[in-house]
Amino acid sequence: MHILPGIVLFLCLTLIPWTAARAQGQRAALVIGNAKYETAVGPLRNAGNDASAVAKALRRLGFAVTEVHNVTRDKLMAAVMEFRGKAKAAEVALFYFAGHGIQVGGSNYLMPVKSGYDPAGVEEASMRLLAETRLFNAEQAVAEMSASGARCSLVILDACRSTPVARNPRRRDASGTAGLTEMKPPAGSLIAFATDAGHTANDGEGTNGLYTGELIRNLCTPGLTIEQVFKRTRAGVLKLSNGAQIPAEYSRLIGDDIYLAGRLPPPAPAPPLALENPPGPDVSRSSEPAGQAGAPSRSTPGLPEITKMAAAGEAVQCVAALQRMAASQGPGDFAAAPLEALLEQVKESLKGATEATPEVGTARDTCALVLDGLHDCLPPDHVKMPLLTAKAQNRLGDCLLLLDRAEEALTAYQAAQALAPEDAYILYNRGRAHLALGQTEEAKSDFTAAAEGKFKQPGAKKLALEALARLK
Repeated sequence: MHILPGIVLFLCLTLIPWTAARAQGQRAALVIGNAKYETAVGPLRNAGNDASAVAKALRRLGFAVTEVHNVTRDKLMAAVMEFRGKAKAAEVALFYFAGHGIQVGGSNYLMPVKSGYDPAGVEEASMRLLAETRLFNAEQAVAEMSASGARCSLVILDACRSTPVARNPRRRDASGTAGLTEMKPPAGSLIAFATDAGHTANDGEGTNGLYTGELIRNLCTPGLTIEQVFKRTRAGVLKLSNGAQIPAEYSRLIGDDIYLAGRLPPPAPAPPLALENPPGPDVSRSSEPAGQAGAPSRSTPGLPEITKMAAAGEAVQCVAALQRMAASQGPGDFAAAPLEALLEQVKESLKGATEATPEVGTARDTCALVLDGLHDCLPPDHVKMPLLTAKAQNRLGDCLLLLDRAEEALTAYQAAQALAPEDAYILYNRGRAHLALGQTEEAKSDFTAAAEGKFKQPGAKKLALEALARLK
């Protein structure tokens, strides 16, 4: 199954400084990744990767993160109890669990490693007792979060995963019904599930699970409220899974909106359009009220003006105008050409660049704006959506490498490669990011793949072969 890899920490760094997130108030998170389950339960390939990726993203957003992996029941309970103290009176407290989860008797349980949980032969009346003594009731995590006094409590369960390794996938649900069940959050809380009640979440074939990859991208996107983060995550997972996986949230958040990655700056006002035939002096004496048939004091830019903005590299004005147009008439094909033109401007500005410069920073910001514009202004099923998104992420990776931010560059290239697996240049670029991080074997793998004859991009093949030669 195609997957959007550990995406996409790259947006954490675009537009909003790291210190801005911290300035909003104390934030605390407990992140748990359980992957090394016993064979009878079914090990998970990506749960550990997901927990690490989420923890990294949250740290960039100003969270004090406690990250633990492959915990037993006792260690899981101890971590939750300790976290309650750390989350005391926080602005945002967040609990994230990646691993196996099941429902028993109408309650959700998170599965520790080495739990010894085996419902075979257990009577229905004793099933709940077995779960309570061997597993971890998710309600306890919710209760501890609520008791901490945090203004906003988030519980995210990327659990109940399908895995081909599991001997019997239904063993993740002793009640005989796949998936977790709905949970009612207390006031000031939101509970998010990687998939809808009664269904399983895909563990993924790439670096990350489907849900967490989308979650990270939206967590780190400036200008999104908490509710919008999960709404966009659901839309992304629904699209990438072809409707097979639908995340769900149950929210009772209260108070003002919280922007985890900060607010976007207001768009720059568009300049008034010059009229080709200015009105004569008598128009100023018209009895018509302002804003009617008389000469307007200001006009919304039309597509020709937006196209000119894109050609001039005026990214902020261009994207803001496209967003206003999309807000009034809905997303449409009109956004494709201007956004593509902005990406061409980025490509030109990066030619010959070998170090961090103000121009590279501007190119990085343009890529982030284009990604926002694609999301807001182009229909999700538009034929150019995957290609333009991959281009934007690939260009963003180029900027990040020049800015000496190789980890974020790697995640950007991973996102691009997932959307355009036939592009050898992206593979080559991802190899460069691996190399910058000292991951030589991963770099060799990408360079070797980029040099394969199946790609019809001789330029990328040449670059990849040269890189391999330097590694010998």
